[in-house]
Amino acid sequence: MPTAKISRGEIHYDCKGEGSPVVMVLAQSTGPKGVGPFIDRLARDFMVVRFDALGNGRSSPVQGADDVSMAARASEVIGVLDDLGLETARLCCHSTGCGIGLTVASTYPERVAGLALMAPWTHGDPYLTVMQHLRVAAARALGPRDYERFNASLVFPPGYRRANEVGFTRLAETAAAPDADRIADRLNGILAFDARPLLGAIACPALVVSATDDQLMPAWFGREMAAGIPGARLIELTEAGHMIPETKGAELAAQVAEFFAETGAK
Repeated sequence: MPTAKISRGEIHYDCKGEGSPVVMVLAQSTGPKGVGPFIDRLARDFMVVRFDALGNGRSSPVQGADDVSMAARASEVIGVLDDLGLETARLCCHSTGCGIGLTVASTYPERVAGLALMAPWTHGDPYLTVMQHLRVAAARALGPRDYERFNASLVFPPGYRRANEVGFTRLAETAAAPDADRIADRLNGILAFDARPLLGAIACPALVVSATDDQLMPAWFGREMAAGIPGARLIELTEAGHMIPETKGAELAAQVAEFFAETGAK
């Protein structure tokens, strides 16, 4: 597995497929099926780059709350691009990754040729603030199994949980104890980020994807984001929840691939 070295540590990444590069800036957590079908479909048309953010997988640990800010995370993306010798790439972002992708695109516009922003948020409004604080409180109060089930109930739709009941049960039974302080740092980083001042300056083609039943980052964020980015395209999915790269998998990847191809990214 290749390693990109930046000032704050080492970032492990891998590549799959051939063609124009698409960097995955995805949430680290997944459900029972994961994002394999999503990545496999994109890899039919592009070189897909996936990396472990600092503090995850085989990458170096984070040193403190500053390491999980959107600006710090953006430097990880640039570190991977530099290690691969890539001047530009398309970024495929989900959840927290949307804030990271927008930060990269606004800070290093010459490095980003296209953005797919899936389940984004624009700012820490009262609704999102309550939801994130509730997640931290749950991490402090619940054991591993109950916290895993609680979090799954927020980010996956009921139909998907019912269809994959065995897998979700397995995840709950094998869950590690939640690190409430680390979760709080990560979620506070999300609440501290305000994308709204950046939207009008995004110059690359952008696709915004939201789900009408997303309980964590509701569809109103996607609509506001698409309205703020010049020329952005908006897709709204149903029965997808927050974890749309998993719940919609290959279907969503086909839409992302089509968008990137139409906007000259293939």
